[in-house]
Amino acid sequence: MAESTRIKGKYLLMKLGTPGTDYKCDVTSWTLAPGDPDTDTVTYCNPDGETPWTLSMTAIQSTDTESFWTYAWEQSGETVPFTAAPWGNAEPTDDQPHFIGMVKIGRKPSIGGEAGSQTTHTFELEWEVEGEPTKVGATTEP
Repeated sequence: MAESTRIKGKYLLMKLGTPGTDYKCDVTSWTLAPGDPDTDTVTYCNPDGETPWTLSMTAIQSTDTESFWTYAWEQSGETVPFTAAPWGNAEPTDDQPHFIGMVKIGRKPSIGGEAGSQTTHTFELEWEVEGEPTKVGATTEP
């Protein structure tokens, strides 16, 4: 087997909403991850329970009207489409797929931080993904 191509933290396309707006310039870190199964809702059709997914991000604080912070503030409680492209590519390919789905924007983001003229204030969020995200390549349908 040949060495696998590594994803590095220098590319990202992170679109939210309709039409999709790319907020990569405000995001400092992100993770799309499954959580622990919810075994409180076990049925015979789903004996292992539901596995919730979350979209977690850290981003800069900015009250600019087009900033990600402002979008999260104004859309709190809404469910919107998302596209996460870890390679930063505009169109998905089989080797550089996109991950798409619907995410519920949580409570309003925090504001503020430590003193210092060179200190950039950030905020963290963890939003619930509806169902499971879909991995989309050139030969797969969303």
